[in-house]
Amino acid sequence: MHKVDRAQNMTSWDLVYHMLRANFDGVRSEYCRVPEPLEEDGPVVHLHGHTVKGAVVKGDKVEVMWKSAKGKEGSTLADFVVAADGPSSTIRDSLIPTVNRMYAGYCALRGTVPESDLSVSTREAFCERFTFFHAQGIQVLAYLIPGESGALEPGKRLINFVYYTNFPAKSLDEPSPELAELMTDVHGVQHRISMPPGKIDLKAWEKQLQIAKKILPPPFVELVSVTKKPFVQAITDVLSPENELMGGKVVLVGDALAGFRPHTAASTSQAAFDAMILADMIAGKVSREEWKRKTMEYARTVQKRGVEMGDRSQFEKLPPERYFG
Repeated sequence: MHKVDRAQNMTSWDLVYHMLRANFDGVRSEYCRVPEPLEEDGPVVHLHGHTVKGAVVKGDKVEVMWKSAKGKEGSTLADFVVAADGPSSTIRDSLIPTVNRMYAGYCALRGTVPESDLSVSTREAFCERFTFFHAQGIQVLAYLIPGESGALEPGKRLINFVYYTNFPAKSLDEPSPELAELMTDVHGVQHRISMPPGKIDLKAWEKQLQIAKKILPPPFVELVSVTKKPFVQAITDVLSPENELMGGKVVLVGDALAGFRPHTAASTSQAAFDAMILADMIAGKVSREEWKRKTMEYARTVQKRGVEMGDRSQFEKLPPERYFG
C-alpha cells in the first residue's frame, strides 16, 4: 500500500466536447450555456462525419479532400490547414507516410460505471480519490468523472477505469492470437487499434473478466464486472519529426504531432498548448521559429516520458512508490 496526497481534477470527454462545440459553433446542450457571440467573431462551419482523404498544394492554397459519412466526396480550399486529426492523422500519413503508430505491447481495457451501481465499499474505494493497483504486467486505475449532462452531484457521477494488461505481438499488423481475439468484435470484424464501446465479443470479454477476478482486488473486480459497454485501446507510440508541412501551409497539432501513451494524461494538454501558441504565432506574439521549437520540444519530451512510464508500469517489477515518478 502506498498513499500520496495530491490534488487531482478530472473531467469527461463528452463534457469537454460539448463545451468546445458551444464555444466554436454554438451547439446547445445540457452541459453548458452557449456564450454570446463577440463582435470580432468570424463565421465557422463544423462538417460532422467528414473524413479527410488527403491534401495537395493548389497555387498559394491547400486543397483538402474529404468524404462524408454518406459517401459524398468533395474538397475545401484553405489558406492554412491545422491538422488536428489524431494519432492516426490522415494528413500526416499522406505527407509523411513513414511515420506510423507502433504497438507498445499492451492494451487498455476501459469503461465507466455509474457510482450508484456499485456497492458502498466499492464506492468508498474510488470516490474522491485516484486509486491504482499494480501487479506484474498489469496496472489498473479508477477515478470519478462527471455523469450524464456533466452532473457533479454524488450518486450521479461516473467512475472511469483503465485496466492495462500485456498482449505481446510483433506489431498491430501481426497480432498474437490473444490480441486478435480481443480485437475481434461481435460481428467477427477485427479492429486494428481500438474497439468501440459495446462492440467487444462477450466471450472475449468474459475471458478477460475471469483473468481479472484472479488478480485484481475486489473493488476493481466489481467495477470491471458491472460495466455495460467496455471498450479496448491498443497502446501505441507515434511521433512526427516535423510539425510544419507543405512549406508551412499545413501544421500538425496535438495527437497528430505526437500520440502520447495514456499514462501521461497529457494529450489534451498538448492540444491546448499547441493551439494557444499557434494563435500567438498567427497574432505575431511569438516568432514562427519559437512556435516550432516549443511545440516540438513539448511533443518530444512528453512522448519520451510516456514511453518510460508505460514500460516501467508494464514490463518492470518495482516498489509501489516507483510507479508514480
